[in-house]
Amino acid sequence: MRRDRRGIDFNLKAALKGALRSLNLDARMRGYAIWGIWDKVVGETVAQQAQPSFLRRGILFIKCSSPAWMQQLQFMKGMILEELNRQLGGEVIKDIRFQIGVVSRPSLEGQSVGDQDVVLDEAEKEWMTEALRPLQDPEVKEIVRRIMVKESSLKKK
Repeated sequence: MRRDRRGIDFNLKAALKGALRSLNLDARMRGYAIWGIWDKVVGETVAQQAQPSFLRRGILFIKCSSPAWMQQLQFMKGMILEELNRQLGGEVIKDIRFQIGVVSRPSLEGQSVGDQDVVLDEAEKEWMTEALRPLQDPEVKEIVRRIMVKESSLKKK
């Protein structure tokens, strides 16, 4: 809990969660956590052969390295869907669709795969670092960072 300049107590994490909920972005933001929990949910062997590609309207698209892995995951779809939603804290994912594609595992350090196309100048990096400094929860911090990077990339297009 922090005090602002007027001496009023507020909880930044609670305020951010409330704002996301009121804008109806809460479920969408929880959906982004999929990339952080995927390996744990499916295990290391499956994670090397299949990775989340994108999430659209509650449908999670998974890229699989081969038709055999796609078929195997189709058999496991119910279990994966149930466990992902359990860990995400609600029915965030309505369906899973598998497709053949190049499976590249994102690096846990530095930028995520979705951020690789975005080049930030020093001023933007400093601004983001300063804006993220008050956030203590690493998961919330990463979500907000991704939003900020996405916003910067949209402004540059």
